[in-house]
This record gives sequence, structure tokens and C-alpha cells, in this order.
Amino acid sequence: INNLAAPLATALITQSDADGKFGEGVYNTVRQLFAIQSSDKTGKPINNLKTISYVKEDGVTPASVTDMSQDDRDYFYRMIPMTSIKDDVGEDNLYLYAFPLIGDPMESARGLDDYIQKIKADKGVDKVNVVTISLGGTILTAYLELFKDTGYPDINRVVNVVACLQGTDVMGDFYLREFKINDPEHPEYEHFFFNEFLPMIMKESEGYGTLGYIINIALKIMPKEVVYAILTGAVDGIIDTLMHNCPQFWAMIPTDRYEDVKVKYNEIWSDSSYSELAPKLDAFQTAKLNLVDNLNAFTEKDNRLVHNVCGYGLYYSVKDYNFFGAMRSSDVTNSDAIIDIDSTSLGATYAPAGEVLDDSILFSDDAIISPDGSIDISTCAFPKNVWLFEGQHHEVGRNDVVISLIGKLITGEIKTVDDMADAYPQFNGNRNTKNITRWYLEEAEEVLFAEDQSMYAAEDIVELQAAYDEAKALLQNTICDSAEAEAVSDRLLNALRRVGQEGEAEDDTMMNVLGAVAKFVDDTIYKVFGGNGFSDISQTGPFPG
Repeated sequence: INNLAAPLATALITQSDADGKFGEGVYNTVRQLFAIQSSDKTGKPINNLKTISYVKEDGVTPASVTDMSQDDRDYFYRMIPMTSIKDDVGEDNLYLYAFPLIGDPMESARGLDDYIQKIKADKGVDKVNVVTISLGGTILTAYLELFKDTGYPDINRVVNVVACLQGTDVMGDFYLREFKINDPEHPEYEHFFFNEFLPMIMKESEGYGTLGYIINIALKIMPKEVVYAILTGAVDGIIDTLMHNCPQFWAMIPTDRYEDVKVKYNEIWSDSSYSELAPKLDAFQTAKLNLVDNLNAFTEKDNRLVHNVCGYGLYYSVKDYNFFGAMRSSDVTNSDAIIDIDSTSLGATYAPAGEVLDDSILFSDDAIISPDGSIDISTCAFPKNVWLFEGQHHEVGRNDVVISLIGKLITGEIKTVDDMADAYPQFNGNRNTKNITRWYLEEAEEVLFAEDQSMYAAEDIVELQAAYDEAKALLQNTICDSAEAEAVSDRLLNALRRVGQEGEAEDDTMMNVLGAVAKFVDDTIYKVFGGNGFSDISQTGPFPG
């Protein structure tokens, strides 16, 4: 309120932010929001941030999942749903190394080495298997660089799961401020931002885009200049507070865009007050450039293997986290909606999601082409050890087949794509079985295995049993079909509703009507005003498009 109330009132009255006070107020507000997570010019957190770690009663020895409290164990399986493979590897062999988002990946890699040494000593083993998930790929990258002279004697096998191994264009776009907002060469960007973006965000969080359409209309009370001031202030505040000095965020910048970002933020390399930060950023960039060589060195001894499990075929604006659809790269990438396929697969050649590779690639004798024609994995660092799930979102824990594959890679039951290829093909589809595995099966068993079923109608029990059996059969089939999984999940849900285990479906008729009305009004206003505010009409005239 202190930052924004007076500047907002002034901007609304004058229909301008000529003095820059409102944009400055937004900037200061965002800086305050992220102040706790800010870093200093050495790349270290300003505040005493702590990362939760799980240790035994001695406060030092890492705790396996077995050693965790029940609450912590439940939390672990909610965040990383590996319950389906715990019987194969043993809960006492599952460990979670947590690292800080606000920190330095090279420092986190040193922490990983210390963690591994403690596990080895406690378990009496010579090696561990390492599974990296998402941002964990940056820690592996740093680890391999820091300890490359050792020959990596402590690691038996590496399984990278949707791992950020070469960065993501999401982060490159953010640092370079390349958004789909305002570009004379791309007039469709304005339509996307002022008409489609917010409804898309609201639909993800609420199931309806109604509020987004209403906000679009409300924003028209401010001229476009003020809206841009809000955006500029917000982005500047996030970058300056959260990202500018944080090595872990820099680690997510794609290898091929690092130099461009480095030029934009040259003060880090030219200002002596950043003398500790600059080498940290360059050190991780070197680790990324050396990653494939380091992995090749790792695999040269003791039949050690590196596996990469990836999702592909999505733009950033598809499914969850679709606010990343505002990034300019969203239109040209092929990703799991968060990380590009060339990063998670270590080198796949790709066409944008939904498009097909050039004929020169498609019909090359050496190419290994995805069924949709958008990916060639022959250019990957380990083409015989990469598995791709088409249409699979970054949140792979929702797909039981991905988790099952990870288990078989950890145990060595599958070593290359030629092993169990019928059950786990190199190119698979996607499915979301989270509700089935996490809730529905257990709820069904409470009814089906109950001693007294007299309170249920016989036909409801018959349907519940059939839906339950169908769901169990689905989980035995490792060929992914998203439509099939959705139908099976819906059938089981409806069967659970019939016996009172799940609440009745809400009547969304009114919300759909309100959404349609709000969309019509928003679309009509956009046709008249475009991205301009109501007051801009005095300068642009009606129907600017």
C-alpha cells in the first residue's frame, strides 16, 4: 500500500506514468516480496536461508526414507512418488539430497560429495546410484566437473529425469527480457498478452478463464503505457532481487545464450565489487560445456551407464506453469513445457512442437526419428540410453510408467533401449495416473475389502469392482495412452461417487455461462481498443487494428 496507493491514484487520474512513480512503486514492491531470497554481490544469500535435509538422530548421518518420520516419508512420496519402486530398491536404500535454489550449484555439488561419502560410510558400500530430477541436473553437472580428476569412483549409475543439463530457454528469455508482449514484427504478441494470457493463467489455477477476462477488461482503465510500466517494474524487481546475483539461476541459462546474457549484465565482470561472483558463474558455464566429455569419461570404466528420461512435444504454454507461455521461445521450442528437449536429452535435434523436421534430417540414414517427426535423437550424447515420452509434462511423477522405468534403470534391469523394448519403448506416449495411484485405488479398497458392504447398492459394488480392476490392469500396461488413462480415471472416480467415497461433481453450468459472457465482452473490447486502455482512444481512435 505504501509503495503503490498514491502512484496508482495519480496514474489513474492523469492516465499516465510520466513521472515513473507507479513503475517505481511496482519495482519496490516486488523487491520487498523477494527480499528474503536475495543474494549479495558474492552470490551468497543475504539472509540465513536453510535447506531442509533429513538426517538420523545424530544430526549428521543422512537419513534414508526408512529413517524418516512418517510425516516426512509421506511428504517425500507426495513430492517424488517413488512408492511403486520402493520394493525393488528398498526404502532403506532411498536417499534425498536437497540443495538450495538460492545458492551456488558448485557449492551444492561439494555438498553432494560429502553426502555421498556419509552414505557410503553408513551403509558400508563402495558406490551409489544418482538420480537427478529437473534442477538436480545442474548439481550433477557441477559435480562431474569438480571431481573429474578422481574418475568418479563413488558413482555406479546416473539416471537423469527431465533434468536441466544444458539450461532452458525459459531462463534465457527472462534474463534477456524477451517476452511475447510488444513487437512490431509480431503483432500477434499483443493479442496474446492483452487478450489470451491472463484467461489462460486463470483457467490453469481455477478451471475457468472468467477472472482473466474480467482482469483484461479492468486493465483498460489504465493506458497501455501504465500497463507496460507495471510489467517493467515487476520484471526488473524479480531480476534485480532474485536472479541477478544468484548462481543457481544463472545455471539455468542455456549454453548457447550464456554469452548474450553475459554481455547484458556485463557489470558483473567489469565491476570489482562482483569479483567473487563472476568466477562462480563462469565456472558453472565451463562445467556445462564439459558435461558431455565428463559423462563420456564416467562411462568409460566399469560398464557405468548414463540414462536420460525426457518429455517432449509441448510448448511452454501447454498444461501446468503455462505462464511461461509469455516467453518468446515458447513459439519455437520443443519441450516438456519447462525444459527444452535438447537439454534433457543432451543433444536431440528438434523442430518446434507440432512441426516436423526437415526432409534432410527425416530421411537421413543415421537419424532416429520420433513418431511425430519432430525429434531426431541420433545427435544425443547417449542415443541408446535416452527414453522420450511424447506430450509428457515436466511433472513426470504423475506418470506411473516413467516412475517404473526409473526403477528398472536404477536396478540395472534395463541398461539400454534394446532391453524390454516392447514394454518400455524408446518413444512412448504420456498419461496422468496420479489420482488413481495416490487416492482412487485406496478409496476403492476401503469399500471393496470392507467386511460389511450392506450399506452399498449391489450394482454400485459391481461397477466399483469393474472400475477398480480396469485401473489395476491399466497400471500393468506400460504403453502410455493419455485418453485411455483419463477414461479409466474418470470411470473409477464416478464409481467412487456412487458409493459415497468421492463428492458429487460440481455443476459448472453457471461458471461456463459467466465465462462465455466475460470472454465475449473482453473479445469485443479488444477488437475496439486492441491493447490500448480506454483513454488511449483519444490518441489512436477506435478500431486501432
